[in-house]
Amino acid sequence: MRPHPDRVRRTANLSRLDPGTDWHEIYRRLVLWELPAEARFGFQLAFYRPFAVPRMATILHRSGHFRRDTTRRAYDTGLVMHEIIWGGVDSDRGRRMVKLMNAVHRRPGIRPEDMSYVLNALIVVPTRFMDRHGWRKVTAGERAATWRFYDVLGERMGIANRPTSYDDAVKQLDRFEAAHLAPSPEGADLTAAVLAAVRDRLPAPARPFGPAITSALVDDPRVSWALSLPAPSPAFRQLVDVGSTARRTVEQLLPPTTRPSFWPGMPAGAIYPTGYQLHQLGPQAH
Repeated sequence: MRPHPDRVRRTANLSRLDPGTDWHEIYRRLVLWELPAEARFGFQLAFYRPFAVPRMATILHRSGHFRRDTTRRAYDTGLVMHEIIWGGVDSDRGRRMVKLMNAVHRRPGIRPEDMSYVLNALIVVPTRFMDRHGWRKVTAGERAATWRFYDVLGERMGIANRPTSYDDAVKQLDRFEAAHLAPSPEGADLTAAVLAAVRDRLPAPARPFGPAITSALVDDPRVSWALSLPAPSPAFRQLVDVGSTARRTVEQLLPPTTRPSFWPGMPAGAIYPTGYQLHQLGPQAH
């Protein structure tokens, strides 16, 4: 089935940009216009990843930020990332958000390899989710632009060991997870807190199955095990695939949105119903 002509045209226009020089614009369009819902949920799955590493889960649990106000922390994390994506790493607002991220991650016990792991997760996990659930696959140029965006962000954050390409990010992510993924009481507690925070956003009939649905969306038995989620159920994986296929089919036939999924200061759920200011974001603000 051929997608809507406007979708085909916009993807073709995007493919003419050079990921070597236009990497920010390519990545910005991918996340905010082309595959916004998939990118947003992919970010959520990437942010789960540290819970699956016992040492990192212990540090996050000890800080108390996630458990004190899980919903606000989740919104703030997403807004910080989208601010940087919108304006760029070196924009005025982007620099403020990079400074905030550096302050948040300046904690005892955080190792350089932990920061590299999070960087690789942000490159790979959302891309894999977009590939699986989006109306189209992420292109080679978009993968290159994704890597370059996070390479620059990682440089500004002082992360020395950064991947040299998208494929290298995949290798580094898989190698780290093979060595470090494991369940822990702290990781299980953090996962439960996040699931409780998002429970009310699910349709009422689906709420009891939140952990099983999340496990199916994670789509990796090792990660589900390390997050103390139930093993991915074949029935729920099939349900997710059927829903994803139906959504993809409908979306392909519709014209693409002309409105970005994010803009600076936008309203954000019940936490910021009328919008937000940059000084409101981050644990130091609450």
